[in-house]
This record gives sequence, C-alpha cells and structure tokens, in this order.
Amino acid sequence: MSAPVERTFLQNLQRRTLNPSAPPAGAPPIPDQAVSSIPEGEAMAEESVNATRATADRGPGRAERPVSEAEAAKAAERRAVILEGPIGKGVLKIALPSVATMMLQTTNSFLDRFFVGSLGTEALAAVTVGSSLMFALMSAAMAISVGTTALVARSVGEGNLANARTATTQSLLIALIASVLIGVPMLLLRVPLLSALGLDDAALRFASQYLFYTVLGLPTLFLMLTFNGAFRGLGDTVRPLWVTVGAIAIHASFNWLLIFGKWGFPKMGLGGGALALVLSQLVATVLYLVFLRRTPLSEAASRRTLWRPDWEWIRRIGRIGLPASAQQLIRVGSMLGLQSLLAHTSAGSAAVAALGVGLLSESIAFMPGFGYAIAASAFVGQNLGAGKVERANSGGWIAAWQAVAVMTFMGGIFYFAAAPFAHLFVRHDPNETAAAATQVETTIALTILYLRIAAFSEPFLGLGMVLTGALQGAGETVSPTILTIVTMVLIRVPLAYFLAFFVGMGPVGAWWAMSLSTVLQGILTADLFRRGKWRTVRV
Repeated sequence: MSAPVERTFLQNLQRRTLNPSAPPAGAPPIPDQAVSSIPEGEAMAEESVNATRATADRGPGRAERPVSEAEAAKAAERRAVILEGPIGKGVLKIALPSVATMMLQTTNSFLDRFFVGSLGTEALAAVTVGSSLMFALMSAAMAISVGTTALVARSVGEGNLANARTATTQSLLIALIASVLIGVPMLLLRVPLLSALGLDDAALRFASQYLFYTVLGLPTLFLMLTFNGAFRGLGDTVRPLWVTVGAIAIHASFNWLLIFGKWGFPKMGLGGGALALVLSQLVATVLYLVFLRRTPLSEAASRRTLWRPDWEWIRRIGRIGLPASAQQLIRVGSMLGLQSLLAHTSAGSAAVAALGVGLLSESIAFMPGFGYAIAASAFVGQNLGAGKVERANSGGWIAAWQAVAVMTFMGGIFYFAAAPFAHLFVRHDPNETAAAATQVETTIALTILYLRIAAFSEPFLGLGMVLTGALQGAGETVSPTILTIVTMVLIRVPLAYFLAFFVGMGPVGAWWAMSLSTVLQGILTADLFRRGKWRTVRV
C-alpha cells in the first residue's frame, strides 16, 4: 500500500474507532480490559518501524504495490461493521457470506459423494476413512490458520497493518514447510495406517489410491487454509465466497471427467475424484493470491518477504495455533476410533459408510455453524484489538444464538428427510450380487438412524462451534482443547464402545454416544465463554 493511501486508511480507521474522549487521531486505541497483542502505547510506533524496515528491505526504487483508495475504503467499511453499529446486524452481515460459502461446500461434498457412491459402498467407506486421515494432516494447517486469524484480527482492530502483514507472511511460510514435512511420511506410510483401521481389501485399495493424490496436494491445501485465515482476520467473508465458487466449479467438472472418463479424459475411478479435489485446491490458492493483492495485506505474499523467517512471529503463531491443532487431532483421533469400532461391528464397512453419509447429510445443519464461527472469530478478535471487550462478548453470544436458531431449523429438515438423504447417496447397482444388495440396505438403514439421533444434538453443536470460534478469535485455544479431550476421548469413544458391544446396540450405540457427547460439549463450551478468561489473553 502506498504511504499516502495507508496513512489515509489508518486515519479513517482511527476516526471510526475512537471515542470523543479517546486519544487524538494517530494514537493507538487504549484497551479497557483486554490485553493487546503488543504493549500499550507502542502500536503505532511499531507500525512506523515496520514500515521503515519494509521500505529498506525492498531497496531503492522498489515501492510497495499501492492499494487503491476504493479498496482501502472497503477495508475500513468492513472494520466499521465489526466495531460500530448494531451488533446483531454486524454479525449477520459478516456471517451470511460465510454461511453461503459453507453451504456451497456442502453442495460440493454432496456432488462428490454422489459420484463416489456410484463406485460402491467400499469406495464410500474408503473416502470416509481417507478424509479422516486428511483431517488429521489438516490439523497442522488449522493451527496455522487459527493463529493467522487471531493475530490479523487483533492487529487490524489495533489499526496496526504492518503486524497484520507480518503475521500473514510468516503463516504462509510455515504452511509451505509444514505441508512438505507432513506429506512425505504420510505418502510412504499410508498403506500400513489404513490397514490398522480394519478396512477390508477392496476399501483399502480405494483408500490408498485416494490418499495418494490428496497427500500430493497438501501444499495447496495448507496455503488455501492459511489465506482463508487471513481473510477471516480481516473480516472479509465475501472474497472467500467467490474463491469457493471457482473451486467448486473445477472440482465438480473434473469429478465427472476423471471418475467416469468423459470427453477423452482417462477413467480413473476414485483416484480421479481425488485428483479433481487437488486441482480445485490449486485454483482456490491462486484466486486467494489474486484477491490478497487487493487488500491491505497485499505485500504479505511477496517473494521479497515470504522466505524470511521471523522466529518471534512463528512462536506467536504457534502459541495460539498448536492447541487448536491438538484439538483438531483429538477430534480426528476420536472419529478414527469410532470408525475402527464400527468396522468391528457386525455391520462392518456398511456402518463406516453410513457414518460418512450421515456426516455429509448432517452438514446441511452444521455448515451454517461453521459460517457463524468464522464471523464470531473476526468479531471477537477485532473488538478486543480495539479495546471493546463488552462488544466482543456480546458479538460472540449473538453469533451463537443466531447459529443455534438456524441449525435447529435445518436439523429438523434432515430429521424428517433422513430417508431421502440416505437413498440419494447410497444406491443399488443393477448388477449387484445379493450380498452387495444386503450391504446397501444395511447402510441405508443405519444412515437414517444416524440422522434422526443426531438431530437432537444440533442446537448444542451450534452453540459449541460458534463459541469455540469466538474463543479462537480471542487467542484462547488451550481451554477448548482440554474440553475436547474430556468430551471426545474420555466420554465419546468409551461410551460408544460400551453401548455398541456391552449393551449390544451395535452402530446405533455409537450414534447415541456421539449425540450425547455433543450436547455436553456445547454446554461446557458456553460455560467456558461465560467465565471470560479469554478477555485477558495476550496474543
């Protein structure tokens, strides 16, 4: 951003943010109860120092790419929506594009499973297990993304754009390195890992093929999630929506082309679906990079700065992100434990496939929760940075209750439409054997039961999801991780095992364990947010 535009941008932000009794324009906002990400009184001084360093790094005659005054005005308007005006309206304005993004992703997942479902229940089971392992790998990317969001949001709230850019740059560097360090071992060990999960031979072959391509695409996935975290911190939820539209267009098109071998493309089966996913991630990464150049973070992905590690910033990102990464790993570990448990029930692969189809169908309800969690993260982070602690608190609760209302309504829809959803994704093959037909019917019946049991926990799932997002926006990631250990590891898996095998409920016992532990986690997360430790977290 050119110096005059950046100066005008910051002055506009100060005028919109500060009270009449606050320090004059140019001084940093003084927090009331929150602990700033940098010591009080140093924010603008550090901005000046960082700007000077950036100029020196570029060398003479290498000016930073200017951001237009229109783009600066849009950024200031987004910040004003979060920091000023009616809270409910502001939350809704930030959340709606995120909800639309998540619903588009759900639609994309529906199309994906629709194509995969034509390959049989073994392919569905393989994608369910393969996706869980990919979520485990994504925990590292989520750690980076959560840290990026918290630091960018807090810095934007303070009016410190240099810190926001530095946080984004260092996050992108970590994402690139981590994707390689994690991807290589996974590529080599994928078959032993899949074998340990108890898949039958057909599902194992499918899952190995699926993971081969998706692991190769880890760098694009990690970069995509990190860019998304930066935009969340800015409070910009519109551009990620357009990125999602582009990525879905590529994914759906190449799913059809590569799975079935249309228009001269090779018929690759499930491997083609995985390759289509990687291509969509690449497109999304490129689109994020293009859009980033039109924001106040335009220089964050510059080749001149990307390869310069700053260990203090890396430590700050890790301090916030690592507990969030652990939380993601715990969730994935719990899900893998459930899948292994289901594989050892009498239903076997049919139960694992039913879990995958049930989760996909259920996402109609919980994807809006993800959208509101994104809004809560930006709302809480930026208001803490601006010293508006009570507004941050109100924003977190309002986002949660809006999400609960939406998810309750959507949960009711899929409760009553459980059978159509199950038949949409699990279909009979005209040439199937009698044994295969029995397995399809078992999968359908278990999917219907899963959806109807899960419906009762949807309001509590929304409560937990959104308030966890609010806590992450504040940089408080340790307490939610401890809570996840309690509900997902100490309660969910043992209860599922007890109900499935000792009580004799089979997969249905696992469904009830999932629902009851979700209710508990929602209640405990709400209590954690109410206690208010997040108000004084230093990022």
